Amino acid sequence: MDAAEALDWAKETLKKNKAPDPEVEAEFLLSHVLDCKRHELYLSPRRVLSGDEEARLRSYMEKRARREPAQYIVGEAEFRGLRFKVTRATLIPRPETELLVDEALDAAGRLKAESLTAVDLCTGSGCIAVSLAKELARSIVYATDISEAALDVARENARANGVADRVRFLQGDLFGPLSGLGVEGRAGLIISNPPYVSKKDMEDLAPEIKDYEPEAALYGGEDGLDFYRKIIAGSPAYLAPGGYLIMELGYGQAAEVKGLVSKTGAFTGPEIRKDYSGIDRVLKARLKG
Repeated sequence: MDAAEALDWAKETLKKNKAPDPEVEAEFLLSHVLDCKRHELYLSPRRVLSGDEEARLRSYMEKRARREPAQYIVGEAEFRGLRFKVTRATLIPRPETELLVDEALDAAGRLKAESLTAVDLCTGSGCIAVSLAKELARSIVYATDISEAALDVARENARANGVADRVRFLQGDLFGPLSGLGVEGRAGLIISNPPYVSKKDMEDLAPEIKDYEPEAALYGGEDGLDFYRKIIAGSPAYLAPGGYLIMELGYGQAAEVKGLVSKTGAFTGPEIRKDYSGIDRVLKARLKG
């Protein structure tokens, strides 16, 4: 097959297997097989695949037919223009999570600090922590996760993106690993994309998520709010006066999480930002004082 034939075949194969966006996925997978940019597939349509390349493409299609996510198949995902290694120990970074980083950068600008301490809870692949360190040159980010396997991936991503000296990865549950490190009362930002899928919604997840992504990074308790309760309760002790708590929200959770924040009496706001689909996606609240 040449590149044009391979692309058409991949699209049709993905359509038959009910991939959500067969054209984009076909481009994504074939460009990895050929080690080129997606637009280059159309610049050299008559490029003939080698036997090894064709075999790899067929292997990718077989895995995708079993509903394995394309990012796990190739072992990487893009987030804010950066490449991140992903494995089944980590969630796949989503485009909507980029809004979380946007809000964190906006908050950092409002703080006008010469240097910034940030905390990323449930860091997973490290995409949030690494992106913040990359875009805030005078920042130190403490990133925690309960999974050592996820942290191994995150450390590799920090090294690959040149910020390993400014992101400190710590194993443990939420704020636990920060105890005794002198972070209390100093963080300008606490950011998190926590597990927020409820028990009921876990049953309805797509196979790509339910069968492949780590359950511990998805399940947020009976009502999906367990981690929000813990993060909201623990944040005032670690935030500096005027510091920001910024969290990604699951579908339909904005009102309840906003209520949890307001009930503490410790924060001004909170503000809610919608994603590009009009869904309430990010909550941002500022510690009083």
